[in-house]
Amino acid sequence: MKFLIISDIHSNLEALVSVFSDLHSGNEKIDRILIPGDIVGYGPNPNECCTIIRFLMNGKSALQKEIQESIQEIDLDNADKKNIIDFIFSMGNKANVVAGNHDREVIGQPSLCSVMATSAGNAAKWTTKVLQRPNIRFLESLWYKKKIRKFGIELVHSTPVYPQGYRYVENAATLNYDILHSSITISGHTHKPSAYLYTKQKRDISASVFIPTDQFDNRLMLVERESMERQETFDVSLKPGQRYYINSGSVGQSRDGTPKASYMIYDTVAKQASLRKAEYNTEIVKKKVLKASLPFDLAERIVKGV
Repeated sequence: MKFLIISDIHSNLEALVSVFSDLHSGNEKIDRILIPGDIVGYGPNPNECCTIIRFLMNGKSALQKEIQESIQEIDLDNADKKNIIDFIFSMGNKANVVAGNHDREVIGQPSLCSVMATSAGNAAKWTTKVLQRPNIRFLESLWYKKKIRKFGIELVHSTPVYPQGYRYVENAATLNYDILHSSITISGHTHKPSAYLYTKQKRDISASVFIPTDQFDNRLMLVERESMERQETFDVSLKPGQRYYINSGSVGQSRDGTPKASYMIYDTVAKQASLRKAEYNTEIVKKKVLKASLPFDLAERIVKGV
């Protein structure tokens, strides 16, 4: 079984499509999709992204025409568009999805302990105004967490014990072996890919951004991007009897210094999670963000990956 993990899409249609293009180009066979939230927010295409995720979740054929029309607007040649559309249609009814804080914010249900930055809040207000009713209902239907018990997976946007809060972003010590109830916890929110290994005795990490191992408990996870070593991609071998906390990074608004769409493949046979990056036209997305009168700093983040 191969799981595709895509998180923090943030209304970035070009980035989302680039992931499916990358998978098709690599002839990757995907069995299920895991989406740890934040489908909307920040970006200019919330309805298009919601429609694609809705189809991946429920497989309703009535959504196919809308998906086709959205992808036809992207700056790709016709053959690529057809391949991407066919790939998406082959994945209908194969996704598990949970809500992120932006998904809640735009429908009037903000996180109980998360205060948005000004630009994020303004983007959320814009998204609320343009979001179509079927997509509002879709976001309202999402839960904060979901277990796929057969594979020992728990899907959250933050942590299993308090999924509607985001304290772990401020202090990495809030993540520990005892609060990870499943073998693999898959999350999002930080926009920085990482894979933490926990046993009762130690913690280890593979990430696109690194901090020294002796400073994990006393430094903010947000500071990881400023540390010594970067890995644009990595593979993590998963062993029985251990617990893992995996963050696939962000599809639509990378913050690890690489302006590409981040995603992961988890292979249950090979027992391996692999981080991958897909290139897309960030300049086009920047122009779309500005055309929608969304905050300038959000447009700059797209092209800089920070």
